[in-house]
Amino acid sequence: MANLLVLMSVVGVFCKHNFVHAGFTTTKLGPQPIWNSTHTDKLRQDLLLNYDKFARPAQHYNVTTVRLGFTIRHIELNEFKSSLTVYSWINLSWNDEKLKWNSSNYGDLTALNLADHEIWQPDIFLYNSATSTAITHYGNVHCIVYEDGTVLWVPPAQFTVLCNLNLKYWPFDSQVCKLILGSWTYNGDQIDIELYKNQKEADMDLLVENNEWNIVKTSLTKNMKYYSCCESPYPDVTIELVLDRISPSYKALIVTPAFVIIILILINFWLPPQAGEKIVLNGCTAVIICLFMLYFTQKIPAMGTHTPLIVLFYSSCLYVVGFSMIASVIVIWLSRTKHGSPLPWIIKHPLTGTFGKLLGLGTYIQQSSITSHRITAEEMRDHQVTDFEENNSGDEHHIIKSSTKMPIQHDWILLAAAIDRLSFCFFCFLLLILTIVYSI
Repeated sequence: MANLLVLMSVVGVFCKHNFVHAGFTTTKLGPQPIWNSTHTDKLRQDLLLNYDKFARPAQHYNVTTVRLGFTIRHIELNEFKSSLTVYSWINLSWNDEKLKWNSSNYGDLTALNLADHEIWQPDIFLYNSATSTAITHYGNVHCIVYEDGTVLWVPPAQFTVLCNLNLKYWPFDSQVCKLILGSWTYNGDQIDIELYKNQKEADMDLLVENNEWNIVKTSLTKNMKYYSCCESPYPDVTIELVLDRISPSYKALIVTPAFVIIILILINFWLPPQAGEKIVLNGCTAVIICLFMLYFTQKIPAMGTHTPLIVLFYSSCLYVVGFSMIASVIVIWLSRTKHGSPLPWIIKHPLTGTFGKLLGLGTYIQQSSITSHRITAEEMRDHQVTDFEENNSGDEHHIIKSSTKMPIQHDWILLAAAIDRLSFCFFCFLLLILTIVYSI
């Protein structure tokens, strides 16, 4: 046995001599510091060696308070999808009890930058998100950890929310959209949310303005909600945005043509009753309205409710043009058709009196009375001649009969002009009512 021990020691010395002679050295097992390591390297190793980023950094009976701030960078509103996209910076701050150190042990290092995937983060998500397939809202930026365990994370965020848009007063509408942020899995006994530095309004110092929408008001409020499934409350922060549409260009594109359309409808009734241009004018007005209706279909989504008033106004104007076309056809038919029977006295008498003058029919009344007076005198003279010249009685009677057709035709033109004037008054009243109703 003694000889065996001596032999083993000799073999060990021989092997060690050969390893050293070959250039191999024995190393101590375990983590060794790297060359030129800094206090930051040592602090990272000490903090993250056994760190579990999936465990909330507090005792299960303690609450982790998350302070939330919000900065708006830009907004985009999509009427066809009823969604609002907010480009923002979100400010999140909390205390991590597992990330504390004494700065004197690490060269007075008081802050450390860590990647977002290295440490625990609160699962603050958008409750009313419109993109459920991409629930991660935040960009991959580093966190700043301080020696007392405070973690500050300010990532860029893109939130897309569903909005209940009301386009009734388009293009002079105002919309209200809300962003509801809260923890997805933790209740209020585990994670509580507070407003960062008691922020009541969203910060807009870095806002890049939208060309169509103006943010007139923002508000941040904390809410505590109770659900039927759970006894503990679920806190959230509601960010409300009030948006006003920038509409000066719409006044030139939509409102001004609306007044022109009204004028075109009304001046149609001041054309002469025999003028065929009435049909042309009404047709052109109808085409203009149809073009605007096509423009609205491209600009505004088809909505079951809250139909824009401007769309209803243009569609009503199209009905008005249709009825104006019917009135114009009737007026042209009355004034151009050769009538064999005179205008009934019960209709003609008011038209040639005060009522007709109130309608502005003075010119037509004067023409009708002058023609009637001239024909009556000729008839009397011709009748006297026929007493002495019986041979020519047949020819004179034919002349008198053909001449009496002139006042009959002027009477019907007078009636057509009266219909035009009455239609003008009626459509003025109708368009005034439409303007008042659709502008409120």
